Amino acid sequence: MSLSLSLGSTSPLRAQTSIVVDTQTPFNTGVSGNDDLGDLKRIYQAANMPSEPASNQFDQIIADTGQKQTRLLLSDIYCDLDPTGDVFGYTLDGVFHAGECYPLAWHLQWALDHGLTPHVAVASFMPPSLAAMGIAGETWGTGSAAEGRFRKYAEALVRYIVTRSFDGGAPSVIFEVSNELDIADSTPEHWNDTDSSLYALKPLGPWGRWLWWMDPQNYVLHQWTPLQTHSLSNAEDKSLSYPYGVDARRLSRAVLPVQKFFSDAIKTIKAELAGNSNHHGKTIEIAGPAFAGRSFTYYPFDVPPNPTLEEEFLNQTFNPLASPYAGRFYANYTSQDRYRFSFHFYGSTDGTTRFANFRQEMITIRRKLASLRQQNADMPDVKLFLSEWGPTADERTDVNYSHRGAAWTAAFLPEAVAQQVSLGSYLIISDGQGDDKVPSFLTQASLLYKQLNGKNPPVYYPKPVGNLFKMYNKMSGKRVQATLAPGGPDSSLGAFATWDQAASVVNVMVHNYDPARVFGTDTSDPGERFTLEVDNLPFANGEVTVERYLIDERTSNLATFLRDPALCPDPNLQKDTMLGTVTGGKLTLPDNRLGLGVSLYRVLPPAVRP
Repeated sequence: MSLSLSLGSTSPLRAQTSIVVDTQTPFNTGVSGNDDLGDLKRIYQAANMPSEPASNQFDQIIADTGQKQTRLLLSDIYCDLDPTGDVFGYTLDGVFHAGECYPLAWHLQWALDHGLTPHVAVASFMPPSLAAMGIAGETWGTGSAAEGRFRKYAEALVRYIVTRSFDGGAPSVIFEVSNELDIADSTPEHWNDTDSSLYALKPLGPWGRWLWWMDPQNYVLHQWTPLQTHSLSNAEDKSLSYPYGVDARRLSRAVLPVQKFFSDAIKTIKAELAGNSNHHGKTIEIAGPAFAGRSFTYYPFDVPPNPTLEEEFLNQTFNPLASPYAGRFYANYTSQDRYRFSFHFYGSTDGTTRFANFRQEMITIRRKLASLRQQNADMPDVKLFLSEWGPTADERTDVNYSHRGAAWTAAFLPEAVAQQVSLGSYLIISDGQGDDKVPSFLTQASLLYKQLNGKNPPVYYPKPVGNLFKMYNKMSGKRVQATLAPGGPDSSLGAFATWDQAASVVNVMVHNYDPARVFGTDTSDPGERFTLEVDNLPFANGEVTVERYLIDERTSNLATFLRDPALCPDPNLQKDTMLGTVTGGKLTLPDNRLGLGVSLYRVLPPAVRP
């Protein structure tokens, strides 16, 4: 096997680690009981659709990574009803157009043309016709004309999306109500640190106020109140300013009413479509509110009694006695329903603490769900949905397009499986901005980088995380035990292994993730040596082929390719092969080295040769 792929720093290497994989010892920690690999793939096999037109290179990355669904964000901003409230369409520049809703129609068609299930984020903005009325949702009142119109709008939007999706071949649709509620509208327009009289709310309607339901007359706008004062216990204190991040009022005064209306709309449309034999077996799911995790920073566990917004949202959504607005807005889900609690997470949130913050969030949410299930026997099945994620939200670094991001991602995915995340969506497929003359968002968490190419069509290159997803997509079978010794804090190595009994293939993903080298100031990369041993192979003594796919500083690494093509001439996923010898059912690869990055070893059955 060529060692040129793994050459890097000449710094002293750490003590050698032994990685032992046992094909006969299952190892499962996820939500599916015996399908950790399936759970892991479901976390990355989705992403926001790209902003540029369809490209055959999108087809390739979708196929290579096994994408199953795509998230449509801000697609419904112009969707509306006509003045009678009976015709669905869209309103643009004050003019209503019946029948279709753009850009939603284009986005849905793109998803269906690429064989992807739509995951549609809805209700981030007030429909244009209601915005023109200038009435905040909080003031509508039960039975008001405005509230009735919004109910009809929600039903029309759900009906339109579901019908188009099911008729186009999609097996399911996920509706996600709201987006990043805990950071939406976190700063007024005309923000000024010294003169709060300049503050102004964004207007209602498309690209306007995210927290459109809330009535600003119930809040004091022109001040800056410490975030820590916004707890549920003083949520009705009108001296608290609007709309700062962890104000608990935004639950019952913002997303909970909208959540209720869309829950009702989905139940209505399910009943309407129940008799359509072409839709049998297809599912409609609801999720929300895509929390960004902000309140975990401001409501730490050692400062009771403030709960996080995540805990309060779950309480108000699934406990009919918990909310002062329960009689009106309690969603009234039953055990026959499925709800996906959605949230976002980026690796830079943890920084150099490895996954401490992520575990804290997941444990808190799971504990709250368990408590609610004890109180409410008819509570729905609530699954954890990581509806947007990536290595870092800090786009001033190369983490999202270098081997550093791939190292974090390879370590994070098994952690997400262990924390029982059941579904996920990476940030976006391509970092392009929809115009061939405009540079891309290179530092964005995306699968592809769009490089401008003069008068010719742009060239798309995979980012290292995209290459990593290609590697995971090559894995098959069931997860088995991979033991590292000595391991522990002295090692940055980790492994995820599967055994495909039907194909007689072993897959071992080895990662070297050191948070100090990914998010900290440590720029060294001494690498680590390890032996890889695979036990209990049902092969006769003799030679087998081992494929190795690699992402490190010099290999399959867009950042190095852009910086120094001589060092890394091709950013696409690189593969090498070697021959190993099986003796007594055991294969040992004695001398391996991995710097910061990821390597996949695939042990093929004896009949397969390079």
